[in-house]
Formats: sequence, C-alpha cells, structure tokens
Amino acid sequence: MTPGPRKPKSRPAEGVQRNIEQNQYQISFDIDRFDEVLDSQGINLIHYRSFGDPRGMTSRGDNRDAYNIKPKTSDGFIYRKSGTLRGFFSNNSASSSENDVGSTDSASAYLTLPRTYSDSDELVLVHPWDKFYLADIETKVVTTQFQEARESGIDRLHFPVVRVIDIMDAKGAEYKQDVDFTVTAEGWIKWISQNQPGFDHKVGRGTVYSIRYEYTPYFVVDRLLHEIRVANHTDLATYERSVKRMPYQALIMREFLFLERFEDPRDQSSSRTRIQPQEGSGKGGPVGKPTLGDKPTLT
Repeated sequence: MTPGPRKPKSRPAEGVQRNIEQNQYQISFDIDRFDEVLDSQGINLIHYRSFGDPRGMTSRGDNRDAYNIKPKTSDGFIYRKSGTLRGFFSNNSASSSENDVGSTDSASAYLTLPRTYSDSDELVLVHPWDKFYLADIETKVVTTQFQEARESGIDRLHFPVVRVIDIMDAKGAEYKQDVDFTVTAEGWIKWISQNQPGFDHKVGRGTVYSIRYEYTPYFVVDRLLHEIRVANHTDLATYERSVKRMPYQALIMREFLFLERFEDPRDQSSSRTRIQPQEGSGKGGPVGKPTLGDKPTLT
C-alpha cells in the first residue's frame, strides 16, 4: 500500500508567549460633532411655524369670512415665531415652472436643521409652509410688476413692499413715495394725494402702472426629506447605548410668485379666486409677512 500524507504533529511554542486582549468598540455617530458643524458653518435663521387660518369659516374648505373677523392681512395662514436656529444650506438651485395655479419662480436648497433652537432647549420641529427669515442681515431684493390701481386707494402687490424705487402709470405720470403715496405696515401702497393713477368707474378698472420696489425675501418649507432621523449613540461616561435624534433636512424654496394672488374673499369687486394650497402638493403656501393676529412682524 502506498502511504498517505502524514498527520502534522503539533510543536510546543518557543519563547515567551503573551495573550493580547482587544477592547470591543461600538461604532456610533458623534452627535456633538454634528452640532459643532451646524454651529460653525450654519447661519442664523428665524423660524415661523404656520397653520391654517380658521377665522370666519363655517365649514371645512370654506373660503368665506362669514363672521367678518378675518383681517385683510391674512393670506390663509397664521404664523407664530418658534425661535432662532443655525441652519446649513446646501445644493442650491434655481428653477421656473408653469403649473395649474400660475407661473412659479423659485430657488430651492436643502436646509440641515439642528436638534434644538439656539435660544432655547426646545426641539426644532418644522412642517411644510413654515417660513424662515435671515436673522443677522437685513436682506432686500428688487422686483418689478404691473399693477392696476384699486378703487379703495390701497394696492396690495405680489410681495410686501419695503421701499418703492420707481412708479410710472399708463399716462406717463411718475409718483414719489411719501408725497403721492405711502407704504403701510402691511407692505401695501396707499395713495394719499390727488396725484394718483386713479380708478375709472365707467369701465370699472383702475389705471395700470409699473412699479419697481424692494421687499424682504424669505424661504418656505416645501417638504421634509429626513423628518425622522435617529442613530445609536454610546455615552462615553457610562457606556450606555441609546437611540438619539439627529439633525434632519428639509427642502426649502424662496417665496412663491403667482400670476393669481391670494385675494380677500370679502372683496366682491375681485374676479379672481382665492388659491388654497393642496396638502402634499408642494405648491402654493403662505405669502406675505408673518403675522401675529393681524399685526405683521419680523420679531
């Protein structure tokens, strides 16, 4: 018979032998590091939470103000200041689209939100239609539009006006701020002199004028990308393992501009209808300044 392979014999270890014990580490996200990144690279934003304005409604979906209590500053939403936070912008983009509610010009970005507000320990909770304003800088942007003079002598434009730069009507006449008109606390144009575009009662229309003005930009929450973001975390002092909430992201967009603006339902002279945002549609949303009751404020 042909012998097979021999079984290897174990040999005793030579020299001094040492057993090396390795500690078992649990990999965890460093939540404090996330907070440090947002604190160092983020910018201060003022968060205004929003919810639907029910004043004057007699049934769900009713646009009328049956009790005549809804202020004219209402755009369908009520806003409350939640606090100041440091948010991080990323993936900025710009777009323009036509849809069933009009022409929408927008600029979008991803906003990474911290776990708590800078001025309190309250958790940051956002929802579509909420607003964010820049806190550390009084930013103004410029826009232009055509507007028909209203019979009431008060004109509401696409955005709340901060300062008017130029106005010229269809007859070629020009007007000056604080001489022919003033800007109200709501950001509307109020004509105060006889020198104004005027309203033609025979045809039932006001004189068209072109206006260039400044307004304060803001950002609207379009949708939440990672609303519930959690991770395992190990406490280095006690080595206890627990689940913690992490910073999360929202898609935000610059203020929306529609060809058909929100109108006060009590104004029977208007032929335009009030646009109601559709839940989850990502379209529409609040316009104008944040309001506390009927008092617009940025503080």
